[in-house]
Amino acid sequence: MKCVYCGDELKEGALFCSKCGKPVQVVPEYSDYEDDYLKHVMKEANRQPGAQKQRPEQKTNQAPSGGGNKQVYLFLAIGVAVIAVVAIVVAAFLWVRNMREGSFDYQIQMAEEAYKKGDMEAAAAYYEKALWLDEDSVKIRLMLARIYSESKDYNSMLVLCREILQLDPANREACAMLVSYYEGQRDYDAILALYERVDGGLADLFSDYVVTPPVFSREEGTYSQFMSVSLATGGKFTIYYTTDDTDPTLYGQEYTEPIELNENLKTYKIRAVCKNEKGLFSEIAAKEFTIDIPAPSMPTVTPGGGNFSEPTSVTVIVPAGCKAYFTWDSTDPTTESEMYRGPLAIPEGNNILSVVLVDDTTELVSDVFRGNYVYYQNESSPEGGDSDDSLGQTDDGAE
Repeated sequence: MKCVYCGDELKEGALFCSKCGKPVQVVPEYSDYEDDYLKHVMKEANRQPGAQKQRPEQKTNQAPSGGGNKQVYLFLAIGVAVIAVVAIVVAAFLWVRNMREGSFDYQIQMAEEAYKKGDMEAAAAYYEKALWLDEDSVKIRLMLARIYSESKDYNSMLVLCREILQLDPANREACAMLVSYYEGQRDYDAILALYERVDGGLADLFSDYVVTPPVFSREEGTYSQFMSVSLATGGKFTIYYTTDDTDPTLYGQEYTEPIELNENLKTYKIRAVCKNEKGLFSEIAAKEFTIDIPAPSMPTVTPGGGNFSEPTSVTVIVPAGCKAYFTWDSTDPTTESEMYRGPLAIPEGNNILSVVLVDDTTELVSDVFRGNYVYYQNESSPEGGDSDDSLGQTDDGAE
């Protein structure tokens, strides 16, 4: 039998054409019983006119010559009517059966029965027919995807799962099947690409593959003190970092403790990345920190110089984190000079006091304070002249 649509030869018992996919149109045929009955009627009709000769004694009772033909016609009419009724009944039965077997519910029923029996091939065939009848069905695609996955027909499974996620981006089962397949192939790029396409409610399916970047404990910028920067991660990841703007995935050292920024006038370009147990890296997080600690300001000294006839002390204000060093002979003080520990008594004579501040951390040295202090117990100089009380603070000493 051939398809009435495309003319392709149909397989015995097929409900759909394998070439065009359209339902088979069944044309009822007469049964062998009907053929035999029709032949019998025709045979009787052909034999009736002269087949049997009547005995002489019956001639007087014989019906008129036209009566035999009427009987034949009656048999013929009855036979044809019976054949027509049988044909109609058979055609109606086949039509009903064809309509039932071509229905969506029938395909689903048969597919489920085949699946329970473990006949995956038959189940897939019925589901394919059902999908042809309802091409937007997510449920049928899921069933087919399961069958193809169990049958290791992964190409067909991939196609169906992708179609499902196009129709329903939040479908958990289809997403999980794709993740599982890509994991088996170690195609982590495909997993991450899938993560970008599906609904956010499925993020937990990607927890083993999505690695978040590390978080810095400080905002980037310029700082006037030495400090440390900590890095933290939101998962069980290993952190690698560099401080010279190089790629941490290639050259980074493992982070185990805060990063010390302890060089003055230096910019640290920290780049950090997280890595999970599968060897997947996060995006790189980067921040710049500049350490620019100024030297201490010139110390404040009271009094700043002058002529004195009575014992007088000089006080130096020393900021926290600094030390002060001084000399009385106009030379520049260093950390090897005498440290200021409290008010200084002005020595007798004409003196040049020099003072500097040194930062304890950076060891940066302030500009030098210089003051001329003239102290004699009488109000005259050794030569008998008056003291010049105009001498005071200077940056480069007194002559």
